[in-house]
Amino acid sequence: MIRRRLLLAAPAALALPYAAPPALAQGVTLRMQHFLGTNAALHTVAMAFAEDVKNATGGRVTISVLPGGAVVAPTELLETVRNGVLDGQFAAPSWFAARDAGFVILGDTGATFPSVDARDRWFSEGNGVDLGRQLYDRFGLYYVDQFYWPGEHIPSRRALNGVEDLRGLKVRCPPGMIAEVFGRAGASVVNLPLPELFNALQSGVVDAADQANPGLNYAVGLYRSARFSIAANHSMPTCEVSFNKRRWDGLPAEARQAIAAAVKRMSAAHKAAIEREDAEALAKMREEGITIIEWQPAEVQKLGRVTAEVQDTYGPRSPLAGQILGSLRAFQTRIG
Repeated sequence: MIRRRLLLAAPAALALPYAAPPALAQGVTLRMQHFLGTNAALHTVAMAFAEDVKNATGGRVTISVLPGGAVVAPTELLETVRNGVLDGQFAAPSWFAARDAGFVILGDTGATFPSVDARDRWFSEGNGVDLGRQLYDRFGLYYVDQFYWPGEHIPSRRALNGVEDLRGLKVRCPPGMIAEVFGRAGASVVNLPLPELFNALQSGVVDAADQANPGLNYAVGLYRSARFSIAANHSMPTCEVSFNKRRWDGLPAEARQAIAAAVKRMSAAHKAAIEREDAEALAKMREEGITIIEWQPAEVQKLGRVTAEVQDTYGPRSPLAGQILGSLRAFQTRIG
């Protein structure tokens, strides 16, 4: 991963002083792993989060942050935290799709909402966090909160102005719900690892890619071959902070409150950094003659209907999948 510049405000002190209860008289260390390398933005943000928690608890809670792959692969995090090998994780629910269909719907809301901010309102104003907690509780984890993750663009060799332009498109996309959305819209989905994507775009093996946000796509050089960047709201992945439930329940209430507050500050810092990075990347792309296409609301709504058709296949697969999907739809109606 390419190192990202971060705008990290100094963590604000909690309003109330922290008095360590007897259970933390000697302090406690919590080991957590994320899913990227030490040069990634997430690692820097997670390290700041750990310092925030330490300061907020008067040094009584220390979080040891491990980079992706330090203990296990990202897809194995859930079981590793559940078994107590790690105390917590920074993870993406979609990796755990095989365990419950609820992770699919929670893990990427796709074109359900008109923006990432609207998606995040579902967590904070709807009952997204509560449903996340119910889902993770089934697997022995406590879901603290989601943290900001940006929506994705589609780097493309040709202009894509709406859903009809996806028909026949050869698009690189990892397996999962978003791949099914592309397929249902008429695209031909190709699963390629990132190192092979550059040559595939250059040679025309694929026309486009479901990859990442503009800042990261620009940083890794995708636009040398893909001269269009499409903002279609097609993918809005979510990420979370969670802990082994027994470990979490064993912490004093003050420590749990400090961690929860620090997650929100981490999310806000990450959002500020990514938004600045994306704005800078988009400006450079325009200077270099790369065309930015933002789909009209009517086309995003069409893609939203395709997304809903795919989500409807997952909703009946588990009780919580149905509840999460119902909650998404209710909030979608509420905000219009």
